[in-house]
Amino acid sequence: MIDLTKLIRTTSEGTKRANRALNIAFATTEFAPLAKTGGLGDVAAALPKALADRGHRVAVIMPLYKHLDPEAMRLSKRLRTLSIPTKGKAGKIVEATIWETAAGNGVRLFFIDYPPFFQREGIYGYDDSSFEDNPERFAFFSRAVVEFVRQFGIPFDVVHLNDWHTALAPTYIDQFYKKELQVATVLTVHNVAYQGSFDAAKFDATGLPKAAQATLTHDGGINFLKAGVESADAITTVSPNYADEIRTSEAGCGLEDLFEKRGDDLTGILNGADYAIWSPDVDHNIEVRFDQGTLNGKRVNKAKLQHDFKLPVRPILPMLAFVGRMTEQKGLDILVPAIRKLLKAVTDEQEGFQFVFLGEGQAIYEKQVLKLVEEFPRRVACHIGYSEEMAHQIIASSDMLVVPSRFEPCGLTQIYAMRYGTLPIVHFTGGLADTVVDADDDEDGIGTGFVFDNYDRADLWETMGRASQLYRKHRRWRPMMINAMQQQFSWDESAHEYEDTYYRALKERGLLDKK
Repeated sequence: MIDLTKLIRTTSEGTKRANRALNIAFATTEFAPLAKTGGLGDVAAALPKALADRGHRVAVIMPLYKHLDPEAMRLSKRLRTLSIPTKGKAGKIVEATIWETAAGNGVRLFFIDYPPFFQREGIYGYDDSSFEDNPERFAFFSRAVVEFVRQFGIPFDVVHLNDWHTALAPTYIDQFYKKELQVATVLTVHNVAYQGSFDAAKFDATGLPKAAQATLTHDGGINFLKAGVESADAITTVSPNYADEIRTSEAGCGLEDLFEKRGDDLTGILNGADYAIWSPDVDHNIEVRFDQGTLNGKRVNKAKLQHDFKLPVRPILPMLAFVGRMTEQKGLDILVPAIRKLLKAVTDEQEGFQFVFLGEGQAIYEKQVLKLVEEFPRRVACHIGYSEEMAHQIIASSDMLVVPSRFEPCGLTQIYAMRYGTLPIVHFTGGLADTVVDADDDEDGIGTGFVFDNYDRADLWETMGRASQLYRKHRRWRPMMINAMQQQFSWDESAHEYEDTYYRALKERGLLDKK
């Protein structure tokens, strides 16, 4: 079997063991670096191993996608297939092959191999379009998770589900196995904007009885996430601030009343960072490794990045960066105009800043970024597409990372950036508000970045200008870099909070003393 610990590692220094070890089934559609479109992949790779560090036994369950080759990955094939009913409790059964490997720290990684749904290009869709049969695909995967828990032979205590793609699992348990399966269900909402909303006619694709239709029904259609929020024993989101925001009409995306109703069962747990991967002293993707005592290494990386992107190698010019999806949610609608306005005002070659983009997304914003490069070829550069290696290089080399998201459940790039002494410029929302302290708001006058309150180009423009001016004040900038690098966003702390959530969910179901 392939040893994924060489690809994904979680530091475990100082980790405390749990008072009681649990058997946890962790269901996800992404797992970095094997399948990743966003933060979910990073979380799924790191959190189970942090839980295992605390003594829990974790089995991660995900689909086997077309790009994952069992032979090349040296996966072990389980002799017994998984029988999955697709209609009712035991009707229209299909068989899925199960593959297994080790994911490090004792975590076991299982793949559900069902070619009709997963042997295709793309995870959720292709060329910016979702697959038309996604209701069938992820209803199937949710049911497969439940059947895995039933049939595998391990007495699981907790089934941890992630986003709408697995959110029907608690409903399947309630409808078919409520007495048989003595488990607690926990659903993590990584981004409430993605809900798995489909036409009401797709209800039949779930194989659920009519008695469950009300659980799924929302705004005249069916909604997988709504069903999960209503049925799971506990719900978590990926930052404390976001847990509050989704209970309001501004951020709840139509589910705010349900989140408010489930308020006692809703917890915001900040995502952690894997510093065995995202830290400049160990990062094998960057030109020169560095730490708080060797910050000149960052200047070398910056010069290399400027050269690679065909920008003038100017150490005194602040370099700003954007790494992420080029979408309105990520703030491209205010970022591009703010950059243009600032650069148009520059009259001296020694003033202003440089800006590097990495990402892809909506065509309208990709074109706007390319137009910006055309207008300011000595100031702006971009790479349309995504490269994990390039993401490391840009975050390590830049002076500031701009994360102007309209909303951001947690955000990881700003957490990664701080470890590299790259100061974040963020909108005061979700996890961005939970993780970045503005230079002007810190009692010690240091801070870890820059925060703008109002989601508009004027506020962003002013904050980017303020940050660029402060960059030229070395006596203030260097302490901010060091302060940012010293911040700790430990996965162990997050794992401890998830562990407490599991215990509460088990207690609510009267299972804590039975296991």
